[in-house]
Amino acid sequence: MGTIIHVELTSTSPEKTADFYARAFGWESTASPHVPDYLVARTGDGSGVDAAVMSSRYQSQNTILWIEVPDIDAAVASVEAAGGASAGDILDLPGEGRVGYVKDPHGVVIGLKQSR
Repeated sequence: MGTIIHVELTSTSPEKTADFYARAFGWESTASPHVPDYLVARTGDGSGVDAAVMSSRYQSQNTILWIEVPDIDAAVASVEAAGGASAGDILDLPGEGRVGYVKDPHGVVIGLKQSR
């Protein structure tokens, strides 16, 4: 079973968007050391998930949920078998694991992460 672990918000102005969420909800954002115009946001203590604000040049969908999977290659194959599609390359993110995007049959982008 895939667990939702993260949410990405896209923006043409990631810094301004992160500032809005900081002022409105107290989110604390820091720049990613791996991806330009990508801010990782702590959304608070508790059982919720954290978020990120990234440039819409990476993905145009406004909100992207991320699902943790034990085997990203098998998860992509399952998505394809269920009528979805891969949406780009699987990347190795230093210190994090393997990540990539898929699309459901209606074109909704979903992020997949296999922890290291």
